[in-house]
Amino acid sequence: MREFLQRPVWAKFRTAFLAVLALAAALANTAPAVADDQHPSWREIWKWREVWSGVDVAEDNWLAYTGVTIAPFNHIHEEGLRLRFTGGYGQYAYTGNRTTSAASIVQSFNASTYYGDALIGYLDRFGPLTAKAFAGIAYSAHDITPFDPDNLVIGDDVGLKGVLELWLDIGDIGFASLDLSWSQAHETRAARSRLGARFAPSLSAGLEAWLNLDAQSDCDLGWDNSAACYSDAETSLIDYTRAGLFLRHEWDGGEISASAGISGGSFMSSGDANPEPFGTVNWMTQY
Repeated sequence: MREFLQRPVWAKFRTAFLAVLALAAALANTAPAVADDQHPSWREIWKWREVWSGVDVAEDNWLAYTGVTIAPFNHIHEEGLRLRFTGGYGQYAYTGNRTTSAASIVQSFNASTYYGDALIGYLDRFGPLTAKAFAGIAYSAHDITPFDPDNLVIGDDVGLKGVLELWLDIGDIGFASLDLSWSQAHETRAARSRLGARFAPSLSAGLEAWLNLDAQSDCDLGWDNSAACYSDAETSLIDYTRAGLFLRHEWDGGEISASAGISGGSFMSSGDANPEPFGTVNWMTQY
């Protein structure tokens, strides 16, 4: 299986996927031309594109990401079809007990990770609840040095992906949100929830919680007992869980938010998961 993942076709797929992301970014910055004697089209007046980027930093890992959502037929806040393209790159480190020809040692590993998604979805409204559902294809890669034969999440992988995003408007009081995602690529799963209170029309703050899982986390946390799964007491767990506070400033057509808190420490079935700090900054604009 590892030999298959390392074939050149994956490098070609990676190049093609990056080209798709570049094309999506170009389309997001292109509006149809209108002659001087014609009235401006809705595309020149309405906001129908949403672009975001951010960075996430913890003690042993960091991630930079970006993405674009396009509403090809209407306003970005109205019900209708959505196209989404995302990508990111980061690095992380971990340790684990590995057996060599001489003895068992605690080995340190450094990894680079990058991913990309191409999704199609729909936005719908149910009173104060806004729901977005997406489906498409996801690409995920983990380049680990030195090579770790006991890690299930290594090399390139591609698969189907589904996303569900819910936003509940509680009026002047605040809001609640829940984002869920699942991907066949390395069995990646994520959940993020927020409960925010409005202190001003453009300023809110509140609590947030994250859960990030993949094929290797199931081993580390004792959820997978298959023969391919390996875990040990010396494994340093990645920050699969998070809890913290966030501050969010919004304006007509954009927002910036920052969050900070504690990651790790919630699962102790295998290895070490000492709590450590994390910080995230995210910027988004609609135009």
